[in-house]
Amino acid sequence: MNIKSLLLGSAAALAAVSGAQAADAIVAAEPEPMEYVRVCDAFGTGYFYIPGTETCLKIGGYIRVDFKGGDVLGQDATNPAASDNGDTYGTRTRAMLRFQTATDTEYGALKTYAQIEANRNNNTGVDTNLAHGYIEFAGLLIGYTDSLFAGGYIGGGYAANDYILVNYDGSARTQIRYTYGDVDNGFSFTAGLEDPSDASGLGFDGETANTYVPNVVGGLSYSAGGFQAFLVGGYDAVVEEGAIKGRINATFGAFSAFVMAGWNTDGDTQNAYAQWGGDWAVWLGAQYQATDKLAIYTDVNFMDEGVRSDGTVGGNAGTVEVTVGASYAVVPGFTITPEVVYVSDYSDFGGEDANDWGGFLRFQRSF
Repeated sequence: MNIKSLLLGSAAALAAVSGAQAADAIVAAEPEPMEYVRVCDAFGTGYFYIPGTETCLKIGGYIRVDFKGGDVLGQDATNPAASDNGDTYGTRTRAMLRFQTATDTEYGALKTYAQIEANRNNNTGVDTNLAHGYIEFAGLLIGYTDSLFAGGYIGGGYAANDYILVNYDGSARTQIRYTYGDVDNGFSFTAGLEDPSDASGLGFDGETANTYVPNVVGGLSYSAGGFQAFLVGGYDAVVEEGAIKGRINATFGAFSAFVMAGWNTDGDTQNAYAQWGGDWAVWLGAQYQATDKLAIYTDVNFMDEGVRSDGTVGGNAGTVEVTVGASYAVVPGFTITPEVVYVSDYSDFGGEDANDWGGFLRFQRSF
């Protein structure tokens, strides 16, 4: 009887202890669901959603190494004040990062674009700059990027060296502009105001941007299939002159070409838009995609009057430029680009001993 009572008491005690332990047990919380990066293909390849948001982000860039030599491409080649004008070779290494965002809204896509570049030229100090930084929304572009007169709108040439003396005008400026229509399909119209204080947009006459009046630009375009046409105009509020430029692009299978012409309202003075010498300039270019990896191209540029070694306009110094080059994709994302460049009468610009030829070699890894 005593043994039975002892066993029953022990069982009751164990049950009580077990119940107490069960009540006090620590239960681990379920892990929070992890939000993996999601692909955002609504705005093209390479975009992904920033976790926790509806904003899409794309990151890219390249590492580029350039070697260039000969009188028309060497160190100080386009600096007439240099005593050893271009008689050696020059190097440049560039690291570029590009950030793009896009968000769909009830008024259309809200986008941003930023491009940051760090350059080391000829083993000197690092030059870091914001090459582009702007917002796009409902047809508006606000920020710093290439002028409407050039760059991403009307475009430049095929050559890696866009120009030597016959300038395409690739100047970037802080601006606000509005585009109606699709530049890549059908008709479009664009107009804008640009900050005139960018020193690279001033002429050689010593003018400064002491004005409240912005530069004014406008353009029209038409695109259908392999054909594109552009007409742009710009007014420089500092020197109170401007320029007009027209361009036609055509693509026929593996062959593409363009012709572009510009006119300066005052051929004796360069301005923010007519950065060539004289009244007019003409640019021609052609490219043939020989294989999936190899493209062969040439650019030929002309201007009315060259620029003398003292910086004044006149004569034949550099009035004709010819570039022949090739772009070879060794593997996806890695390209080698060699070029040969000729500039007529370069001795009038670079000194009597200067030759008219130069060479260029670029290695670029894009990602």
